[in-house]
Amino acid sequence: MADNLGSFKVFAQGGLNLNRDVLSQGEVAPGSAISLVNYEPAITGGYRRISGYTNDYGTVPGNSSKSVLGVSVSDGINDGILAAREPNTGNNYLYYWDNTTEAWVSIKTDVVANDRDGVATAQTPSGAGNLTIDGTLADTGTVNFTTSAAQQPRLVTFYAAADESGVEFTITGTDYLGTSQTETVTGPNATTVSSTKYFNTITQIAVSGATTGDIEVGSGTGLYRTSNPTMTGVKKVRFVNFELNGVKKVYITDGINPAAIYDGTNYRQVTDSTAPTAPKLSAVFNSRSFLAADPSEAYNLYVGGQSNELSYSVGDDAQVFNVGFDIVALKAFRGALYVFGTTNIKKFTGFTREDFALENVTDDLGCLATDSVIEIGGDLLFLSQDGLRPLSGTDKIGDINLETVSKPIQSFITDVVQNNDLDAVSSVLIRKKSQFRLFYSVEDEGGLIGGLRQNPQGGINFEFGQLLGIEVTAASSGYIGKNEYVIHGDTTGKVYRQESGNSFGDNNIVSLYQTPFFHMQDPEQRKIIHTVATYLRSEGDSEIVMSVIYDYDDNTILNPTNFTLTTEGAAAYYNEAIYNDSATIWSGNPSPVQRVNVSGSGKSVSFRYVTNDTNASHSIQGIVVTFGVGDRL
Repeated sequence: MADNLGSFKVFAQGGLNLNRDVLSQGEVAPGSAISLVNYEPAITGGYRRISGYTNDYGTVPGNSSKSVLGVSVSDGINDGILAAREPNTGNNYLYYWDNTTEAWVSIKTDVVANDRDGVATAQTPSGAGNLTIDGTLADTGTVNFTTSAAQQPRLVTFYAAADESGVEFTITGTDYLGTSQTETVTGPNATTVSSTKYFNTITQIAVSGATTGDIEVGSGTGLYRTSNPTMTGVKKVRFVNFELNGVKKVYITDGINPAAIYDGTNYRQVTDSTAPTAPKLSAVFNSRSFLAADPSEAYNLYVGGQSNELSYSVGDDAQVFNVGFDIVALKAFRGALYVFGTTNIKKFTGFTREDFALENVTDDLGCLATDSVIEIGGDLLFLSQDGLRPLSGTDKIGDINLETVSKPIQSFITDVVQNNDLDAVSSVLIRKKSQFRLFYSVEDEGGLIGGLRQNPQGGINFEFGQLLGIEVTAASSGYIGKNEYVIHGDTTGKVYRQESGNSFGDNNIVSLYQTPFFHMQDPEQRKIIHTVATYLRSEGDSEIVMSVIYDYDDNTILNPTNFTLTTEGAAAYYNEAIYNDSATIWSGNPSPVQRVNVSGSGKSVSFRYVTNDTNASHSIQGIVVTFGVGDRL
């Protein structure tokens, strides 16, 4: 009888939850999911099947058997999209996307003699990174030398052998303003010494006091060393956008070559004699640049000169800190630069050498994946031994909250940590959705999606889901003008734009959402299911397969055949659905309710929604189950 019917209402919210027992999840968190693949927490409510990605940026030139090593959204640098890939031949690995020609343009990265901007000069290399300047610098006397006016101002480095003493080098030239300047430097024995002044052009170097003539200008450890970049052995190229002195630039590091800086015109290596030679990491904080994680000295944090990203000289107020552990990641956050190890975290503060400080945060945990560190919702998240943890300072006492935010998916995170190459992890932020995506395995084409959503009590929580079918070797996001761009590269050299289209590069998007098992307050009483109403928000025509599963998927229980939910005729939303063809949908219910009559019964029931197509996205916002009460047998 109708009087015996009841309804069970579920709001689709809470995200993937693998941490609850089956009884309490269906009662306490019915809107959560026991499976959630390629669905995101929708900003309009419910779970939304994610958008696709399109190959907007073609294939990066280079070795056809190699992956994209790095990508960057860098507003103000050329047209804003950069990528790196190992070349077939030569040294040029860096490219920018030209919107006019819709093609990648090579950025000249090979180094000619001591020149840092790729412009050939009169100098020629001699030996292992040394220079012969208008002949040889082998005896006492004056040596002339020509530089390119476009070169970056730099220090000059000299070397004198052990059997030399009291050698003086007098440099004559101009600074970056074109003002004449002269400096005399006394060469040490069997080591290098640098000028304290920066020269833009050098017209003469006078040498006096040499006896054996065993001296060099531009030693292999100095600013003038010749070092053509190589991608041999490089696993990932990392980009850090920054702005100093009103100029937008990008730091480039890879753990094999010297750090480099590109400003849209000039590519210059950071070859200060006191800088690391192969850093993996860079950062900019308090108008200073930082380099770290050189494989030969992974414990050293290099603090650059004030407002001079090329200088790591003590004379320019730079310094080196041994942090006491191998550095895994660097990130500026809330007035400090955080330095991560695998089981340690420290923070660097200060503006000058007088107030530089390196303070301990914790010795109990750290960051396992360099590119898992991401800032979202006022927190700095990173992948630790037991999950995703935030690094948020409290307003009251200024300490650090390190509680894990990923408890609902603890088993999933543990599997990621144990079974994946964490050096290959990439992450990307989608700012307009308060969402991040973590890609952890090229082989499995898998990942994690996390987004912030307001809970019914008014607080903000993370909701998680799984990603499947997206192969990522590097990812980046950012604004170019007013538009947000989310991009990634793959193993075939292609660069894609995410949040674009309804397919994964012309392949179907597989999505899966399964509810917990609902027992309607009584897990031992049978329920006869009559109807299931699924509340949808449609962005165009879509087709969703719904399954009804009784009694925790007991294989002795007969489940009804699958149902197909279609949203044909539903309203389309501007900027969310196709609206420029003959099939444009302009009318219909914007939140269509799909009701199906269901047969069968069970003591508990779960609903599964699946798509495998290139149709428009949809959101599942809620479910209402109409049921009757049966016996307890």
